[in-house]
Amino acid sequence: MYRITIIAIGKNKEEWVELSVQQYLKFLKRFAAVTIKCLPDIRGCKNLSPERLRRAEAALISPRLGRNSIIALSDKGRLFDSRALSERLNAEFRHSAAIDFIIGGIHGLDKSILERARLVLALSPLTMSHQLVRPVLLEQLYRAFSIIHGGSYHK
Repeated sequence: MYRITIIAIGKNKEEWVELSVQQYLKFLKRFAAVTIKCLPDIRGCKNLSPERLRRAEAALISPRLGRNSIIALSDKGRLFDSRALSERLNAEFRHSAAIDFIIGGIHGLDKSILERARLVLALSPLTMSHQLVRPVLLEQLYRAFSIIHGGSYHK
């Protein structure tokens, strides 16, 4: 079974986000063991520049990264269609037994995290809330696994 950890800054603040996340986690159970680790927001973050905030968040994220394949999410990352993403995930799982997906805070991820990643992935060229990224990522993972296993969801 595939193992995925999603490491994200901040908790799901909206009920609909949490409901969406839980729904897709339920769908994904048949394909992968998915764990979400929500790290706390940085205290006093409103007083920090975007660069300092990204560095502080990276200090929280870095110790949680192991030897798994790392995929960082960024609006400046590489875009894939659904079939290409499923192929890339399949390749990543051949490289590593598990994948860590990293979702940054409101200003994205620090360059130290982006440089550690095997892939920097963009879910869309559109800017979206880092809260919204969680259910969108989970839906795309479910779609990718559906493609990998010959299901019909992706059609």
